[in-house]
Amino acid sequence: MQHFICSLLTALLLGAQSTTAAPTNETSQACTEIKNALPGRVLTPGLLEVEYEYETQQYWSTTLRTIDPACIVQPESATDVATVVKILNKYPTVKFATRSGGHDPNVGHATVQDGVLIAMTNLTGATYDAARNVAYVLPGGEWNDVIGDLEPSGVTVAGGRLGLVGVGGLLLGGGLSFLSAQEGMAADNIIEWETVMANGSVVNVNAAEHPDLAQAMRGSGSQFGIVTKYTAKVHAIGDVWGGSCVYDATEDNKLYAALHNFVANGDEDPKAAIIFTSLIVTGGVTTNLVYYFYDGPTRPASGPFADFFSIPGLVCAPTTQKYSELLRSNGEPVRLLNARVSFRVSSPIPSSHPLLTKRKTYTIPYISTRPQMYAEIRNELANITAPFLTTLRATQFSVDFQPLPSLFGRISQSKGGNAIGLTASDPDRLILEIQGAWSLASDDAYAYSLTKQLTDWLDVQVPLWLEEAGMSRDMYLPFFINDAAGDQDVFKTYRDYDKFKALQKSVDPNGLFSGRAGGFKY
Repeated sequence: MQHFICSLLTALLLGAQSTTAAPTNETSQACTEIKNALPGRVLTPGLLEVEYEYETQQYWSTTLRTIDPACIVQPESATDVATVVKILNKYPTVKFATRSGGHDPNVGHATVQDGVLIAMTNLTGATYDAARNVAYVLPGGEWNDVIGDLEPSGVTVAGGRLGLVGVGGLLLGGGLSFLSAQEGMAADNIIEWETVMANGSVVNVNAAEHPDLAQAMRGSGSQFGIVTKYTAKVHAIGDVWGGSCVYDATEDNKLYAALHNFVANGDEDPKAAIIFTSLIVTGGVTTNLVYYFYDGPTRPASGPFADFFSIPGLVCAPTTQKYSELLRSNGEPVRLLNARVSFRVSSPIPSSHPLLTKRKTYTIPYISTRPQMYAEIRNELANITAPFLTTLRATQFSVDFQPLPSLFGRISQSKGGNAIGLTASDPDRLILEIQGAWSLASDDAYAYSLTKQLTDWLDVQVPLWLEEAGMSRDMYLPFFINDAAGDQDVFKTYRDYDKFKALQKSVDPNGLFSGRAGGFKY
C-alpha cells in the first residue's frame, strides 16, 4: 500500500509539472467519440484525474512518463480495440500509440503526446488450453504475469528473460528467450494472432490462411495491426537452475574465452543459455555480469556451459528454483532502476532528472580465429567513454554479448520462418546491445554520440575481421528490433525488406499504422 501511495503521489506531481496538453480539435473530437462508444474505459487529463496520471507513469523509461496523451483508452477485448480503430479512421490527422507492457524505451513508440493512447492495461496474463496444448497470451503487462499464470499447468512459452519485460513488444519484435536453443525465437512459437487490422476488422492471422502475414508478424513490430491475443506453442517446464554472477575484472580473459567457446558450441546442450554483460562504470572501472539459465534442476558438470563455473565470481546467486522465480529475480534489480533510468531519450526533459540512458543494437559474426574480439569491443567502448565516465554526470556504459547461434535459424525456419530472415544456413552470430547511463539532459547528444562511435567503429572493424579470417564480407547481419535505438533503420537490414514493405502497404493502404503511429517502419 505504501508503494502504491508513493507511486500515486509521484504520478500526480509529475502530472502537475507536465506541459499543458494541447490536442487538436480533431483529436478532442476523436477522444469524445471513443469515450461515448466505450463508457468507463477512457481516461482524460485533469488536476484530480488520478487514474490518468497513474497510467502515464506505467513505463520503465522515466522519460516517457512526461508525455501526456489527449486520452487513454483501456480496452477489454478485440471488439473494443476495433471500435477505437474505426473511430480513428474517421479522424485522419489524429496520432495514436499502443502500449502493451511499457518496456519499449523509444519515445513515440508506446507513447503519444496529445494523441490517443491505447493502453492494454486490462489485457494481461495467459491461460493454458490442455486440449490444444497451447497458451493464450494477452499482450499487456509483463512476462512475470504470463509465466506465473502458466506455471501451475507445468508449461511455459518462449518469452522474456527478465520478468519485467513487456509481452507484446517482445513477441512482435522477435524476442530472444532462454528457451531459444530449444524453441527458436519467441515469435517463432506464435501460431495465431488475434489482430485488429487497419480497417477495424478483427482477423485471426495464422500461417495456414495467411502465410506471408504470419511470417511478417514475427519480427516486424506493430505495423500490421494491433494484436489482442497470441496463441502460442508451449514448452513443458519444471524447476530450473539459474541466476546471475558478478565477476572482478581480473577474470576477464577466462570469461571471454568461455564466452567464445559457448557461442560456437553452446548448442551442444540446448537447455543452457546466458546473457553476458560487460560493464564500464564511473572512473572506468570494468566488471562482467552474467545471467545463467539451465532448463533443469541441476546444471551440467561439464561442457561449454559448465566452463563458466570454474571461474570464481565476486557475487554468485544461481540456484534451483521455479522458472517464474528466476525471471522475477532477474528483473527486480533492474526494476529498482525504474525511477532513475530511461532508454533512448530523444525529447527534452527536465535537467534535474537523475538518470538517462540510451541504447543501440548491432549484430556481429562469430569469428573462430578472433577470441579477443569481445575484449576489443569492450575496450573500445571504454576508450570512447573514458572522458565522460570521469565526470559525476555519467554512471555507466555497457555492452551485452547475446549469442545467436546458427541453431536458432534452423528452428525458426522449421517453424515457418520470421521477418528477421533467420534460416537453417545461418552462421553463428551475436547480438550486441550497447547501453549508457548519465545524469543530465544537457549531455544527451554527447552521450548518444559515444554509443554511435562504437557502432561506427564496428562498421569498419567487422569487415576487416572477416577478411582477416577468410570469411565473406557479405554475411547476413540484421539488426535486432527489441534492442534497437529509435533512429536505427532496422528493417532495411532485413533480407526480405521489399516483400514486407509491399505487404504492409497492402494491409494498411491509408497509412494508419505506417503514418500515424510510432515504431520502426518498412
